[in-house]
Amino acid sequence: MLVMLSTAFVSCVDDNEDTEAPFLNISLTTLNFEESNGQPVEGGQDAFEISTNRKWRIVITEEDKKWVTLSQYEGEGSARIQVSVPGGEAREANIVVEMFNKVGPLMSETLTIKRGQIVPATLIYKETFGTKGDKDANNKYPFVDEYDGWDKSGEGSATVTYKGSGASLRKSGKLSEGYEGASGLTKLFFGANASFEVQKITLKESQTNLRLTFGGNYSKNNNGTYDNEFKPEKFHFYLSADGEKWSAAVPYEIKKANEFWVFATANFTLSKAAATLYIKFAADEASVFSIDDVTLVTGNGGTPIDLSEGGEPEPPVPGEPKAITIPELIAMMTPSQTVIDASADRFFEAVVQNDVEGGNYSNNNLILATENSQEPKNGITLYGNQVEPSGDLKLAKGDKVKVTLYKGLAKVVNYNGMYEVTGGAKDTWVKVEKTGTATITPFAIAPDKLADYQGMTVTIEKATPKAAGVWGVESPHTFTAAGKEFAVFCKKDAKAFVGQPFAAVEGNITGIATVFKNNAQLSPRNMDDVKDFASNKPVIVSVTPASVNFTAEGGSQILEVNVSNQGSNKLSISELTGILSATLEGNKVTVTAQANNNTEAVEQELTISINGGNSVKVAIKVAGKSAGNDTKGVFESMTPFLLNSSTAQNKNAYKQDLSIDGKEVEGLKLGTSKKSGMFTTGALGVTGNKKLSFYGAAWKGEKMTVYIKVNGGGSIDGDNKTPQISGNDALTGTGVFTVTFTDEDYYTFNLTGLTAASTITIATDAEFTGDGAKARGVMCGFQLY
Repeated sequence: MLVMLSTAFVSCVDDNEDTEAPFLNISLTTLNFEESNGQPVEGGQDAFEISTNRKWRIVITEEDKKWVTLSQYEGEGSARIQVSVPGGEAREANIVVEMFNKVGPLMSETLTIKRGQIVPATLIYKETFGTKGDKDANNKYPFVDEYDGWDKSGEGSATVTYKGSGASLRKSGKLSEGYEGASGLTKLFFGANASFEVQKITLKESQTNLRLTFGGNYSKNNNGTYDNEFKPEKFHFYLSADGEKWSAAVPYEIKKANEFWVFATANFTLSKAAATLYIKFAADEASVFSIDDVTLVTGNGGTPIDLSEGGEPEPPVPGEPKAITIPELIAMMTPSQTVIDASADRFFEAVVQNDVEGGNYSNNNLILATENSQEPKNGITLYGNQVEPSGDLKLAKGDKVKVTLYKGLAKVVNYNGMYEVTGGAKDTWVKVEKTGTATITPFAIAPDKLADYQGMTVTIEKATPKAAGVWGVESPHTFTAAGKEFAVFCKKDAKAFVGQPFAAVEGNITGIATVFKNNAQLSPRNMDDVKDFASNKPVIVSVTPASVNFTAEGGSQILEVNVSNQGSNKLSISELTGILSATLEGNKVTVTAQANNNTEAVEQELTISINGGNSVKVAIKVAGKSAGNDTKGVFESMTPFLLNSSTAQNKNAYKQDLSIDGKEVEGLKLGTSKKSGMFTTGALGVTGNKKLSFYGAAWKGEKMTVYIKVNGGGSIDGDNKTPQISGNDALTGTGVFTVTFTDEDYYTFNLTGLTAASTITIATDAEFTGDGAKARGVMCGFQLY
């Protein structure tokens, strides 16, 4: 028999189609799907009835729809609703039956659907891993046996101790979030052959039906693309009553908490009461899994667990470190990163080739070669922030080192032709120890053998540059020897080479053989390596800024000309015409632009020459007068917004070449894969109230918030001072980005009270330090008008 519940009329109705008082009845307030002992049934069906004279609908949350299925969700008049639920853990859902008309809901009734009886949970044990997961003075995260920041709670936690192997506590990377109770601070990270034991949880005799939950994270870097899909088949936990006999792996379910974390739940029943419970977590894959918020409570039970039966054995004890050679490492290399040894540390000895003082090497590259070897494939590069030779290692050219490569973490890869050993940015994958010093003796090779001898210091004899120049300017430089061309690379800011000219003469050139994007090149270490090409001719090394962009209002810009070997030789400049003019005083050129009253831009080229030396051309542009009230479609930036116009201490700010509508444009890149960025312009050279507009986009798949402030007089008006900028799929990788901007990527700010000396700081962190959390993107088209 159906029990009918009647709801009183609670709302006035003004509907020509309603000719009688509305009513709503449902036959049940609770629907139970459970066995006689309160356990959930293995799925089932039941029904309830709706009695009404109006339209109705059923309101149910998306989460509850995942386990409750209704035969009908809306209708008109009376109806019978079939309810189906699958088997599973105890759950409860509330659905609301609403009667409504044109005005809206008139009245409602609530039905509670239960799958089993939900037993109130008693907290037996919980561990959030505390807040102390920072690196120590040696740049290492604490392992389990070193950690003192445990944060356990629950009635059975007083007796708990911990044991671990290869697992460390870390407050880094993606921390727990997205599930209820996520602590969001320190997490437990599983390195190579890692396991973690929670020992001696105290249980009461009645506590046999239990539920274990934890937050889980999987993060694997596949050559710059991260896989964050948690893999429960590779991560397990086991149970024991004494820490010796272990159960088989206990099954658990996961629910996605956010993009990076899942929430894992295991319901189980101990076949016999135990006074203590041990839990062991283990990962099948190194350096990809983390957990947080391990919690044990009473529950409805589930998977039967017999703790008297032995199961999973202890993980094997790792072997002793084993020797390996550089040629053996190279022989292992493929285009994908490969773990060198999953079960044992490996070590080798070599000699540092980098000349740290000279500075002509890529950051975070430690270049090593087998001592005294002249055989090919005896040089290799270690890559990562842990091996920067000028950092904590304090290494110099000629230092002998012992390199230990940690099991499961250190990897080899043929990275675009370069022989590389590396590891995860968050992993301690290597140890480098200085053991002495050695003499590096360069030896001669043919230019077409550079790739085979990469990482080794070599000489190419009777080489000639294609043209004279300045080291580091328009590098790599083309040389020829024995009828074959080869590249000589010199960083623009390499300390030993800044402003140093070279002559187009024949001579011997020495350096480290390197490879960049599958192209071999020679990287000289210092000026002694290139002494045969020394030049005393006057050379214009650089002009700062290298180009000038004025607004339509015009203005002036001083160019600083840097000359090497100038002596008594004087500079000269070409003539500009029309609204543009230039004057020369010493090594400074002042370019002046009158207002441009036309809509077309004025573009000219200024040539700066040194008597008896070279010439440099500087592009000058005065923007056209805007036909409207914005600068949309203008992607070039005013000179103060170009990177080389700034004299401030910028942080993680870079020049970024862009291709927009088929035209090369200089943009500003802020931030890195780990940090925010900050840039301060040169003096703006304008006064009063202006608008600032620019185009901006964040890195592919990311977002960034841009923060702007005015220095030296002036302020920003308006509500949206910190826009959140969306990602652009074109911004990924390196090189020139071919990008399309739309009006949605165009941002405008009102600036008031500017002075000629005012500057603007742009950052992707609120503190304007360039040292905040990852926030990176590209901007261009900076214009004041």
